[in-house]
Amino acid sequence: MPAAGCIARQAFAVAALAATAASACSARAEGPPAHMQCFTMAQARGKIEAHKLADPFRSMREAALRLQGEPLGARLCQVDEGLIYEISLLRRDGHIVKIHVDAFSGRAHSGALGD
Repeated sequence: MPAAGCIARQAFAVAALAATAASACSARAEGPPAHMQCFTMAQARGKIEAHKLADPFRSMREAALRLQGEPLGARLCQVDEGLIYEISLLRRDGHIVKIHVDAFSGRAHSGALGD
């Protein structure tokens, strides 16, 4: 019977690893949209002021708190007719993730991490 107990432990370990991998995959942000153009810092400042966009630093902090990551940076990008912030976070497991936040509302963009 010791062999059966060993097999059961191995099966449990495989199931736990699969669950962990599945949750890690679901926690990844989707790749950048096909038609995404990002702006320089100077261009972004002008657009933030002209369009009265959400504060990028506040959006970055909120995303970091929600996802328990360290904020690395944010940049303003245009996707089709909309504006988003692409926010980079360093997760506790050492992976860098990028999420998209609506630049007008400061809320997670559709398809973004943490919806």
